[in-house]
Order: sequence, then C-alpha cells, then structure tokens
Amino acid sequence: MDALRHIKTLRPIKTLLGLCLLLIALGLSGSARAENYPDRPIHLVVPFPPGGPAGVVAEVIGPELAQRLGQSVVIDHRSGADGIVGSEYVARAPPDGYTLLLASSSHVIHPGTYNSLPFDTETAFAPVSLLLTAQYVLVANPSLPVESLEELIAYAKSHPGALTYASGGLGGPTQLAFELFRLSAGISVSHVPYDGGGAALLAVVNGEAQVMLAPILAAMPMVQDGRLRALAVSGRHAAPSAPELPTIGETLPGFSAVSWFGVVAPAGTPAAVIARLNKELDGIVHEPETEKRFAAIGGEAVGGPPSTLASLIHDEIPRWRRVAKEAGIHIE
Repeated sequence: MDALRHIKTLRPIKTLLGLCLLLIALGLSGSARAENYPDRPIHLVVPFPPGGPAGVVAEVIGPELAQRLGQSVVIDHRSGADGIVGSEYVARAPPDGYTLLLASSSHVIHPGTYNSLPFDTETAFAPVSLLLTAQYVLVANPSLPVESLEELIAYAKSHPGALTYASGGLGGPTQLAFELFRLSAGISVSHVPYDGGGAALLAVVNGEAQVMLAPILAAMPMVQDGRLRALAVSGRHAAPSAPELPTIGETLPGFSAVSWFGVVAPAGTPAAVIARLNKELDGIVHEPETEKRFAAIGGEAVGGPPSTLASLIHDEIPRWRRVAKEAGIHIE
C-alpha cells in the first residue's frame, strides 16, 4: 500500500518534470531557429497594388535587405480593401520572421475609420523599423484669391461651405490629414473623394475642388509649372524638397500630419529575429544612396529601434480615431 501511495505521488512530479523538459526543449529549439535566421527566402508583403509609393519603397528596401541577410526577399503584393487584405495575411502568418508587412499611414488610420477589422492593429503585429516619413503639401487652385495659409483660413471663415477639398479616397490618409487641418483651423470645407491621389490633384488643377493636402512628390511638379499654388507643408519642420514653404504648424501650433512607411512582423516573432531585422533595416535607411532614393519620392529616412515605430503606432491610432469621430468618417 505504501509503495502504491509512493508511485501515485511520483506521477504528478514526473508529469511536471516532463512538461518542464518539453518547454526547455522548445525554448532551445526556438533559440536555435533564431540564431540560424534566415535560412530561406523572406516575403515582404506590400498590401497595395504595384506602382504606388509602397511598391517603390519595397523596391528600394528589398534588394538591400536580401544582400545583408544572404537570402532572397520576395516582394509580395497582396492588395485589397485599402491594405487590409495584405495586413490580415501577415497577421495570420507564422511568427518566424519570414513574412513581413510593409505598413503605411493607413495602418493607424483604419482603426478609426472602419467599424471592424479582422485583426487588432496594436496587438497583431510586432514593430520592426520605421523606414521613412513624407510630408503633405497644402495646395490650392491658382484662381482662388489666397496667397498664404492665413489667407486661406480667413477666406474659408468668410465664405463658410463655399470651398471643397479633394482627397485620394474616402477614409484615406489625404482625407484624414485635411480633416485634421480643417478641425484645427475651425473652418468649413466640403469633401470630394477621388479614385487615387493623382485624380484628386487633377481635380484641383481643373477647379473641380479648390484645395488639397497632397503627397509632396506628386504635387510639386504641378506647383512648379503653375498649375497649383503651394501654401504650406504638413510636418513639424520645413520639407527638404520645398524648403521655401512654411509649415502649417507655424500658423496652427502643434499641427503635424505626415505619411510614413515601416516594417512590422506577426506578433510573437522572436526578439532575436526582430533585432536582426531592425539592425539591417536601420543600416539600409541611413545609406546615402537610400536617403537619396527616399528624397526622390519626397521621403526622409528615419530608422531607429523598434520602439520608434511602436511609439508612433501607439500615439497615432487614438489621434486618428478622434479625427475620424469628429469628422464623422465611417466605413462599413
């Protein structure tokens, strides 16, 4: 009887010991996988169609990352639902560092503009690196009798509801950026969405809309040839590609709205893998040639540790939620 009692006592101890050994083995296995990373091709998912700014950024980053890691980097365009399809694909991918997402400003806008998403933006992904930011430029049709930001605000206040602004699509970054400007300035301006930023800019050129906060790269050629008038840029400092323009923040203190691109991985990706990717990406974005290529699309290299991107995401989601709520922007 005592022997039987002793055996029964040992059974849970053996079970616990076996479980501990299994966990240790799994931990060692995960560590070994991280040390050998990468040992096969990596997929960089771009959640937008080829040819746009996200595709350009991926084409700059992908080959350089492949060279540094010693493995090919496949640029995988998975577009749909304004980037949500590709983002969901990465959120559900194995957290092993072999499937990455090229995230953009839309990543932090969607939680405020969509009633529901198939993932939690803050918890489904592990930030890796903030690659670059790019400013918007506030442009107006030359027929509008304003020469400065202050004059635009004064005109809008004296002509409530008379102005319309164009955007590249309902609930997109250019709409949210202008709504933040409109709310900050306390003016009434009607919204007209278009199918893409190019169509929106042409609408302002043709007088279908009077103003827009547009991607600086796309707008400046039209400013230089006289089809548009530039009033200000949207960042906290002067834009390198248009240093003569004031910032909106000089008139509306604290204002800032920029587009950005960064890399995130599925939540649960090993810290060692995140650190390796961050190290290589930080080196890439600060290469003179990369900075030059980013500047050619209106971007400024950022880099830094994963916490830089994590802080941006954490801060931007509630900000754009507030803007979407105050502007009444909802997408089913």
